[in-house]
Amino acid sequence: MNHLRPTLTALAAVVLCIVLALGLANLALAQDDPTVLPTVETQLKRDQSVMPYGRINELMRKLAQYGEGLVRMDWKVDAEKSKVPIAQVRMAIASDEGYHPIQIAPDGSFKLPLLPAEQAKSAEVATNTAKGQMAVRGSLELNLTPEQLDMATVRRLMRLSTRLKTELLPWYLRWLFPDVQGVLVCSPQAPFELEWHEGERPEGQLMAVQLPANDRAQPAKDGEPARVCLLLSGQERWVDSARLVPTPGTKLSLKLGS
Repeated sequence: MNHLRPTLTALAAVVLCIVLALGLANLALAQDDPTVLPTVETQLKRDQSVMPYGRINELMRKLAQYGEGLVRMDWKVDAEKSKVPIAQVRMAIASDEGYHPIQIAPDGSFKLPLLPAEQAKSAEVATNTAKGQMAVRGSLELNLTPEQLDMATVRRLMRLSTRLKTELLPWYLRWLFPDVQGVLVCSPQAPFELEWHEGERPEGQLMAVQLPANDRAQPAKDGEPARVCLLLSGQERWVDSARLVPTPGTKLSLKLGS
């Protein structure tokens, strides 16, 4: 939408997803680590094999600083791939100043704390699970409703995500960076429709175009219908003000690829 401010870090969240998923999926109890963090029900130990939380914290800070509220990271303990019941999982971010317990919801979702830079330098992930027992899934989500999506927003996300990768990301993280291929619009039904006013002015004649699905259909989840998908890459010829006309059940996401 023209009134929405741009995000400079749509892709920074993707890097955060990769690096933390790689680390948290293999969390282990460091048996030779004498640092023990007491909790009410269990003991957590720091895991030196996980990436320092300072780097993770820095990426989260950049997302908060430049994301303008348009994107977010959702984190979840993957119940299907974990060997420990979610209810038994304990996690915290430990630093020299103390530790921050992570509240894990019954469905496995949780949030990571944004720490002051100095405190984050000594922070590490701590858990009560053995190596290979817990899997964590991260996903980059848009804070846009389908009704808010227009071609200007699609092009802005594409342009700024490219800029981030080449200008704002440290060189040692760029290889982890999947490209954003576009905004994926998925709905139980097709075709999809865009509409805009001729001349991009409110008084102009209302124009509309129907677009067929052009991306792989998403498999149906239990109790949900299968969804067909439309990928908007920003290269389409439609004007910036061309807005999506969503049908019930429409969902948005970013499509990532190499």
